[in-house]
Amino acid sequence: MTPHGQPPSGALESRVAPSREDPVVRSVSEVVGGPLGDHAGGHPWWTPLRVVLLLASVAMSLGILAKAPCLDTAGGSGTGRYTALCWTDTSTAYVQHGYAEGYWPFTDDEQVRARYAPGWVPPLPAYVAFVSQRITAVVSGSPDLDERAQLPVSEVVTRPEVLREARIFTLVNAVLLAAAALLAAGLLTRLRRRRPWDAAAFAAAPMLVLFFPITWDLLAAAAVAGALWAWTHHRPAATGLAIGVGAAASPFVALLLVPALALHLRHRRPREAGILAAIAVASWSALMAPALLSSTQAWRTSWRGFFHGADVGSSWLLVSQVVGWSPSTTVMTVVTAAGLSLVGAAVVWLAWRTRWSFASLGTLLIASALILSPASAPSYALVLLPLAVAAVRSWSHLLIWQGCEIVHWALLGFYLGGALAPAGGGEARAYWWAMAMRIGGLVWLVVATRRHAGGPDSADVDPVEGGRGEPDPDLDVLTHAGHSRA
Repeated sequence: MTPHGQPPSGALESRVAPSREDPVVRSVSEVVGGPLGDHAGGHPWWTPLRVVLLLASVAMSLGILAKAPCLDTAGGSGTGRYTALCWTDTSTAYVQHGYAEGYWPFTDDEQVRARYAPGWVPPLPAYVAFVSQRITAVVSGSPDLDERAQLPVSEVVTRPEVLREARIFTLVNAVLLAAAALLAAGLLTRLRRRRPWDAAAFAAAPMLVLFFPITWDLLAAAAVAGALWAWTHHRPAATGLAIGVGAAASPFVALLLVPALALHLRHRRPREAGILAAIAVASWSALMAPALLSSTQAWRTSWRGFFHGADVGSSWLLVSQVVGWSPSTTVMTVVTAAGLSLVGAAVVWLAWRTRWSFASLGTLLIASALILSPASAPSYALVLLPLAVAAVRSWSHLLIWQGCEIVHWALLGFYLGGALAPAGGGEARAYWWAMAMRIGGLVWLVVATRRHAGGPDSADVDPVEGGRGEPDPDLDVLTHAGHSRA
């Protein structure tokens, strides 16, 4: 390292410059003077990490500004926030899930459950929301919650002090989620020494602006970024820990165990595979324990958002509205499980027979899950974003996918707000096109992943940090085997 903390000049020269490599970045760079020159040097302070963190901070600042018109909503049922495209579940959860009265989200208290049903929020996000409530209580002056508990819930929602607390609660959650997003952005800069700027595609992602802070899915996104970082640096225990933590926020993250274990077994590392799986299960179980020990029923309900039937944006809802067929939850679960089993088998085959990386396999699996699953909230795309950034090194492909997600999100707001309903009644067919576009965007991402998988710079193990002088297990020879990959 140089005295200013910069990498040696050779490291700088080996870095891939997006303004030279990517047509989209090259065209945008004309605003600030064009692509990086042949004799350009690194700035002593503006390292890729700091620039990426700044971009992410700006993106999330814009996101919270866009949600500002809806921050007065504590738990009302009005549809205006949907048509204004500024709704946030973090704001409405303050009253709907009992945080306005300081209740533990996994309580079995009969009086509490008579006022508030268990929330459809997985345990890890629920813990974060509960911590946010405690911070809100301190910041707002510790209101008298016993007095509030004597009022009808319909009156609690409209009290001025509760509306003020809901704004504080939303902002506290936003700060905690922003910390998770900054952690994810920082980890993504460390995936590949030659390509730290790939993380800018996450930090400046349009969906990060528009989906922040609708829900707590950035917690899962940060865990996915942690799993990618740990994998590229050959740390199976840390990879398992990140997957377990992420699965406590979103079950989609648990799917990453399939490519992780397949690649370890492909390289004949059963011990590392066992460590990864054991720590993933142990960390997930440790995070489930407080909720399970408090209330088994509330714990089950917390996952209901992923298993309650055809959700907005899903292929199931599209089929049911277009064809008129309404399958049962059991049918949807069985068909989805069968489809994911086939995709999982394809991922295992690709792990054993091709040069697909962990990020590429994870992108294929989670994108397929979002297509097949009945649960398809717009913010679930944030879980996929770190994987897509690592697997697809083309801004144009990433922007096309995100554009489809954003169009769906915008029309979803109009759909939920009733703005798409025909004056004479009938189906809101414009939303059908939005759902089809969202599914098409995911298919586009899968195709783009296939195009980039196995190409130059696709290795997902850093030979400096992970290989420790040994052959790179993704590009050279199989570890402990001594022959080239198939």
